[in-house]
Amino acid sequence: MYWLYYAVGIFWGDLVIHLARSAFGREARTEELTQALIMALAGVGCLWLGMRARLGKLLVPRITPQLVLTGTRLSYLRAVLVGSSLLSIFEPSLYLAGDGGRQIVALSLSFIPLLAFAILLRRYMRGESAELDKLLLVGFLITRFLVGLSSGWLGAAGSIMVIGAVIFIAERRRLPVMAVVLVVLFTLFFQVGKEEFRAVYWTQRVQATQLDRVSFWINASLEKWSEALSDPKGERIDRLFADSVSRVSLLTQTANVIEQTPEVVPYQNGRLYSYLLVSIVPRFIWPDKPSVNEANQFYQVAYGVTAEEDLGKVSISVGVLTESYINFGWYGVIGVMFILGIFFDFFQRTFLSPSSGLLMSSLGIALLPQLLSVEAQMPQYLGGIVQQVVLSVVVLLPIISWGKAKTSTRKVLRLSGSSLAKQRSITGSAPSA
Repeated sequence: MYWLYYAVGIFWGDLVIHLARSAFGREARTEELTQALIMALAGVGCLWLGMRARLGKLLVPRITPQLVLTGTRLSYLRAVLVGSSLLSIFEPSLYLAGDGGRQIVALSLSFIPLLAFAILLRRYMRGESAELDKLLLVGFLITRFLVGLSSGWLGAAGSIMVIGAVIFIAERRRLPVMAVVLVVLFTLFFQVGKEEFRAVYWTQRVQATQLDRVSFWINASLEKWSEALSDPKGERIDRLFADSVSRVSLLTQTANVIEQTPEVVPYQNGRLYSYLLVSIVPRFIWPDKPSVNEANQFYQVAYGVTAEEDLGKVSISVGVLTESYINFGWYGVIGVMFILGIFFDFFQRTFLSPSSGLLMSSLGIALLPQLLSVEAQMPQYLGGIVQQVVLSVVVLLPIISWGKAKTSTRKVLRLSGSSLAKQRSITGSAPSA
């Protein structure tokens, strides 16, 4: 992901820094672009060192929740998927449960159905599904794509593709090449019409049905790609491709931060991370708690990306890597990314190991799209994970049992191999089946 957000833009992106008070922006300087690439390389290296330090294993819990999917318990899981999916179709207000329950409603509409989908899809991949489950999976996919695109976010549909691809890899042990190609084509196609869609339905607040909004986005993207492909010189398609790449690039934003820090904007010395601690507290306990968006808003205004009066219309993040530089300079890049590597090690051992179990591993897979969104700043990047895990356990509590994590498959195989070797040395022959 860091290669995508930093390296690709050098060759195919728009190397212009776009600022709020500038109509055309200004070209990023080579010196800052070079430092941005070095920062990305150093950050990824520190992530790797943090994972290799193996400190994350000290945080792995001994007792983990395990799913029991038999009889009525399986029906309960199906009901969770259907109920949360239907709720998202009706687009209820996030304040349905009051201001304190806003986060619970948001997660119930977004994350809980993703988790139920991941569990049922894994059962399908293992040949454990009934015909009803297959219908529910297809219905969920249609609903999710419709709701996601009608809201103006590519992330909702993209998350489904990522989760499906990872589950395929986990269950079949091979890369779904076609799925990867579809994700790329899907993103490139819809990316070009996103700005026009948001101008109509976000800025002008035009009222329309979900199908009308999806149709508008498809037609807007089709029109732009048709114009680009009909250009004999190929200049329009180059422009569209560059625009699409630039929208998933942090290169020029990071260059802008390096240029202004600390001469114009002083180091924040960890102030932006205070929102990370705040985000762990549920809003129903602390209704007036600060918003995690305030960290993004500080960046937008301080570095001239967005005018203060436009903060309600635009939200732009600079990513966890560059945010570490805003707080502590190069020391932040090394230290924060190393600590993040320790977290990844913990996450992998807890949620994605052979001993994690169906619930924990499905939780880990459902959380992966969030961890792949490296453009988010730390409060958004990690802040909601605790709430997502806790709410998921609460919702699925009727079908959960508690117990120690099972011995990992690899460990079992190593023990079996050593036992076989001992038997050979004692009997002088291979053991019978």
